[in-house]
Amino acid sequence: MLRQNMFSRFIDNTKNNPFSFIYQLFYAGILVTLAMVLVNPDEALKVFIACAALSLPLIGKNIKYVFSNKKNLILPFMLLLFGLVQIIWVDIFKQPGSAFTGAYRSYQNGGKVMVFAALVLTALTSRAPCATKTRLTSIWVIVTAIGLYLFAGYQLAGAPNPLHYRVALGFEHQTGTAYALTFIALLASQAIINLRLKHTVSLYLLHFLISLTVIITTQTRAAILVYPILSIGLFYIHYRHNHTMLLRALLAFVILVGIAALPLKSVIENRYNNFMVDVHSFSQNNSKTSIGARLAMQQVGIDAGEEHIWGQSLEQRGTKIQQLALQDTSLQGALKYINVHLHNEVIDTFSLKGIQGVVVLILLYTAMFLRAYWQRSPLLFVISGTITIYGLSDLLLYAKGEALSSMLALCIAAMLTSNLTRE
Repeated sequence: MLRQNMFSRFIDNTKNNPFSFIYQLFYAGILVTLAMVLVNPDEALKVFIACAALSLPLIGKNIKYVFSNKKNLILPFMLLLFGLVQIIWVDIFKQPGSAFTGAYRSYQNGGKVMVFAALVLTALTSRAPCATKTRLTSIWVIVTAIGLYLFAGYQLAGAPNPLHYRVALGFEHQTGTAYALTFIALLASQAIINLRLKHTVSLYLLHFLISLTVIITTQTRAAILVYPILSIGLFYIHYRHNHTMLLRALLAFVILVGIAALPLKSVIENRYNNFMVDVHSFSQNNSKTSIGARLAMQQVGIDAGEEHIWGQSLEQRGTKIQQLALQDTSLQGALKYINVHLHNEVIDTFSLKGIQGVVVLILLYTAMFLRAYWQRSPLLFVISGTITIYGLSDLLLYAKGEALSSMLALCIAAMLTSNLTRE
């Protein structure tokens, strides 16, 4: 009887206010996208595009509320602006039959995702935060995270040699998987805090142990090093006033890092040894290694960008990098990546979109942190830090999977920020 009454009220509300139904569909679409992004990013993007389309009538209906707090529009505006910079740059420089067609398409896709995210994020601020929806979102995020961890375990269990297998889930590259898992894990950590359960701290620590173990299985050095710092940082911001709990938790974090690392000791040692070999090779002017190539790419990116400070094509940049590698053999490690990107968001942007591109990118980073500060959101602050830090060793605003996972993290962070957030 109660269920029938609730269903009847839902039907009546939908008939009387069709925008309410659109909002429910829009909200559900974002949650579905989150559940799909690491399993099938192509299909997840289609759902996210549908959410962006649904956001338009919501923004139009609540336009006065949207403009009532103009600070909330700064981040969506910067997402829109940087997305358009990428799209317009591709439109200007891409030539038919280019050997760099795949890379151009990836930049274009990343730009489109940011445009869609700008619309979605604006629509999310078109209504006041709802505690009920925040709780529902928190539960969904936790269930999604658990499902992904189980999926990672399934892939690892089915591998011929689990200790040498790098978990990728539905992504093409394991590095992208590690970055996306970091976002999911941080969102789930905040969700655990939001639920305010009896054993919140214990559950937070248990989740940290499981999520770190899964991230280690991707064998992505940046994520293995950065995720524990981010997770501890999020916990510290929330519980910084409770010194006794904080000290106990910090000790627990150290112990849990050791527990997570112990069964995967050989994996961590292998990645560490490879790192040391790469550094030694680079000191011997050999950049044809993972670390060496990144250092070489930073150098050639700066040099190529300085020659065309207002922007250039991938072909022009590729030609310049080849010239630099001929002049200095220690830079030859960068040649392998001239048909993709230079593994540093700022330098890659400078080398292709010039000074104006870098200015817009830095303003985008600033807008993320400013919004976190204005909303007093520890989660948004940590998510912004994740996007910025990972952008130092790779590109997150490039291609569908990476761009979608980072933009989704911003959107879900907005959905998890309400009166449930602790000071």
